[in-house]
Amino acid sequence: MTASLTIENLRLEYPDALLFDDIHLSVQPGSLIVFETNVLDGATSLLKGIGGMLSNIDGHVWLNDIDLLRADAHQRARHVGFVYEEHGLISLYNVFQNIGLPLEFHTNLLADEMASKVFNIVDRLRIDRELLDKQPHELNDVQTRMVNLARALIIEPNLLLIDELEGGMPDDMIDWTMEMLLERTRATQTVTLITSSHEHILREADRVLKIENCQLSERQT
Repeated sequence: MTASLTIENLRLEYPDALLFDDIHLSVQPGSLIVFETNVLDGATSLLKGIGGMLSNIDGHVWLNDIDLLRADAHQRARHVGFVYEEHGLISLYNVFQNIGLPLEFHTNLLADEMASKVFNIVDRLRIDRELLDKQPHELNDVQTRMVNLARALIIEPNLLLIDELEGGMPDDMIDWTMEMLLERTRATQTVTLITSSHEHILREADRVLKIENCQLSERQT
């Protein structure tokens, strides 16, 4: 499951704005990197671009030997987990079904095996099991974000992308969630990228990268 990430010559632009130009970045297995965010700095677009979710992007994003910018949707879904800042859940499905959805489409597990994995990740993230029968519109913002995180983790991705983890969370919840993410990243020797401006998250990162003038610069942690 070991994974490294290499970004080469990444350029991301819209018709009226250049967001990133000639980005290069190498991330070793077992690393948790935070992009320190400011308002309208393009961090969310960068995260989506790295995950191969945008079309207006050039360059290469290598996850081991897979170029995510040229991979098909199945490859990306199998190897990349994305956690949305808000929304992101499918309104037609309840919480249990949303969390288990990647297993249904990208594994050959039986129903009871999938259920066991759902319960395991729910318990690990301290999500109340009573929420499993709820619809997405019945969740608050923090619950929605944690369900998104559970769905991203359940597929055991090589690359985990988290957009603004902390919104609405108390500090103690941020701390134990970060502890879990660090343990998971180290144990699996995979890569985790997070956008955030919260000091509790910045201080736990292996590296903090700031967005300045269409480039990334390293901040001392």
